[in-house]
Amino acid sequence: MKKKYMFFDIDGTLTNDNPGGVILPSTRHALKKLQENGHFVAIATGRAHWMAMDAAEETGILNLVHDGGNGITIDGKVQWIHPLDRQKALLIIDEALAGGFHVEVVIDDTPAHYTKTPPKEEADWCEIIVDPKMDFHQLKEIYKIYITMTQEEESKLKHLKTLGYMRYRSDGIIVEPDDKYHGIVDLVKLVGGNEEDIVVFGDGHNDYTMFKQAPMSIAMGNAIDELKEIATYITKSNKENGIEHACQHFGWID
Repeated sequence: MKKKYMFFDIDGTLTNDNPGGVILPSTRHALKKLQENGHFVAIATGRAHWMAMDAAEETGILNLVHDGGNGITIDGKVQWIHPLDRQKALLIIDEALAGGFHVEVVIDDTPAHYTKTPPKEEADWCEIIVDPKMDFHQLKEIYKIYITMTQEEESKLKHLKTLGYMRYRSDGIIVEPDDKYHGIVDLVKLVGGNEEDIVVFGDGHNDYTMFKQAPMSIAMGNAIDELKEIATYITKSNKENGIEHACQHFGWID
C-alpha cells in the first residue's frame, strides 16, 4: 500500500460539531489504524498552535499545519509560525478603527488578545488585555485580527479581502491566513514526502483553497456545498463515522 500524507481539519471533521464537538471513537480508531498502516497523519487547521494542541494531544496526532497554513509543527515541535503581512494587517486595522469598529489583535502564540477598548462581551477562551494608549503600528508582529462587525458591514473595509478572513460569530470576523495547503506542502517536503500522495479532509469555508489545490480531497457529508462540488470523494457526515468510512472505502484501513 502506497504511503499517504493525510491532513484533517478539526471542527466539523475530526469533531462531530463545528465549532467544538467531540472526537468519535470510530475516528480515533481510524487515525490509529492509519498510523499503524504506515500513513502519515496530521492536522490542518486555521486554529493557532496553542489552540490546536488540545485536539492534537487528544488524537495522538503531533504533526500539524496550524495558523491557517502559516505554522508547522512536527512530532510536537514547532518549526515556525509566520505572522500576517504587516503592511496589509495595519491597513485593515486602521480602516476598522476609523470606521468605529472594535479591534483586537493576537501578537504571539498565546490566548491573549490586545485591544485599545474593552469589548462588549468577553470570550471565555482568551484573555483580553486593554491598553488605551496602544499603538498598533508599534507592534512587530501580528498573527490574527478580530473585528466586531456584522456581515453587512464587511463592505466598509475595502482592504479586508487582501488577507484571509472568516466569520466566527454573527457579529465578528477573524483576519487570519487561509491557505492551509501552502503549509501542507511545506510540511510534506520537510518530512521527505511527495505532494502527489497528499489527501485532505474538510468541511468548511476555510478548507476551500486546500481542496482546490490538493491532489485528493475528501469532503465530510456535513460539508458546505462548495467543497462537495470540487471534492474527490464525499464521505458520510462527521456524526456518522465519516472518516472511518472514507478510509475503509479507499482500503487505507480494514
